[in-house]
Amino acid sequence: MQIGFTLDIYSDLETVFSWIANPDKAMVWMTSVAGGQIIDLRPRMVGITFRDRVEEGGGGIEMHGSITAFEPNHRISFHLESRVNRLDVDYRIDEVGDFVRLTVTSNIHWKFPVNVISLFAGSTMKKKIIAQSNEEFARLIRLCEEREAPQQASALT
Repeated sequence: MQIGFTLDIYSDLETVFSWIANPDKAMVWMTSVAGGQIIDLRPRMVGITFRDRVEEGGGGIEMHGSITAFEPNHRISFHLESRVNRLDVDYRIDEVGDFVRLTVTSNIHWKFPVNVISLFAGSTMKKKIIAQSNEEFARLIRLCEEREAPQQASALT
């Protein structure tokens, strides 16, 4: 199952990339990620392995992942695997005038028995994933576009 998104964000490359590539910040906008741990840290990012806890609807699942591509402020890709699926996600960020364009491509491979269920309920499953992603991406956009409030000048009398 492939799912793709394109988002235009009125922010800079560094800010958007930090919200995607920094695990602590990513957990703020990704609603289902309940925690994570880096297993093997690598100096050039590619090959870093980690474990995430994903929780939805009262249940949880552990996902093991690795960074498969990394270009600072431009691209980061992950391979994730759980007992029910394999997932490859690619985030690309490009500067376009006064905003950045984030392109996200996800490729989900279901494992047995979910692959059988997906034969009958695949479109419903995809709609649910898209709805959750839209909520998360709306939160990401708000966080990236936040500006510090201007300092209020106080008059001394």
